[in-house]
Amino acid sequence: MTKKKVYAPVKPARSYEEQAARLMDAHGLSIDDPRQARRILSTVNYYRLTTYGKHLRRADDPERFLPGVSLDTLYALYQFDMGLRHLLLPVLEFFEVQLRAKIAYHLAMTYGPLGYLEAENFADRPLANGASMHKALVGKFKTEVKRQSALPFVRHHNEKYGGLFPIWAAVELFTFGMLSQLFDLMKESDQWAVSRDYGISPEALSRLIAAAVDARNICAHYSRLYNQTLEDQPLLPPEYSQYAGDRLFPLLLALRPVAGREIVWRRLVRGIGELAQDFPEADLALCGFPEEWEALLFG
Repeated sequence: MTKKKVYAPVKPARSYEEQAARLMDAHGLSIDDPRQARRILSTVNYYRLTTYGKHLRRADDPERFLPGVSLDTLYALYQFDMGLRHLLLPVLEFFEVQLRAKIAYHLAMTYGPLGYLEAENFADRPLANGASMHKALVGKFKTEVKRQSALPFVRHHNEKYGGLFPIWAAVELFTFGMLSQLFDLMKESDQWAVSRDYGISPEALSRLIAAAVDARNICAHYSRLYNQTLEDQPLLPPEYSQYAGDRLFPLLLALRPVAGREIVWRRLVRGIGELAQDFPEADLALCGFPEEWEALLFG
């Protein structure tokens, strides 16, 4: 007979005052103003806020913070992170929308308005269960059509065209993740036709898309970007290989040729500098930024 696993009990709910007391007593966090502590803890969830101090823990006792680290320190890091996400999201939007346009145009001109529905127009591959990846992607698209049936352009295509969506309309219902899958399924010649516009190889564009999707999901769900490992990373050109890593900066470096002439890019780079001044508690090196980051991003 298999022995039943015994789990630890769920921690009890604590009031703001109890949370502040635990942060001081159990974790060694400095709190000078109880009223300010209550305001912070009622603004940012205790669980979310404490993740910003993972690099500020004592090496000999990871449960406790380093001397001098305060609740205000963690709140400042949260505010820096929020500002960073807000600056990055418009750049990611520009890239995503531009990519939709380029992919839709090429597929439409090469295979016709409905050619994206035909598996033979793609380098289709099987999923782990043996099913067609292209068929699965089309299935996701049809799910989006149903989910967003109230949108005017969706109603228009359902009522006038019997639910047929040309590629230039279909891509507007694709999530960024679905767009990434669509590019990866395209034939190599078609991938080159799109990636050539960016001056990079299909592999480099595929990796850039994956990294952008990862970062976009973090931003869209208000997750932590500061001091965060990003699993998907772009392929940097040889002259920038020393800046490769697992944090945010390599993605910014890869996005510069894509959006470097756009105002959202200039706002991003200037904004990061202003954030660093407003929140000196934040260390850009923890996001992979080298000392010469401004010169690299302004190019």
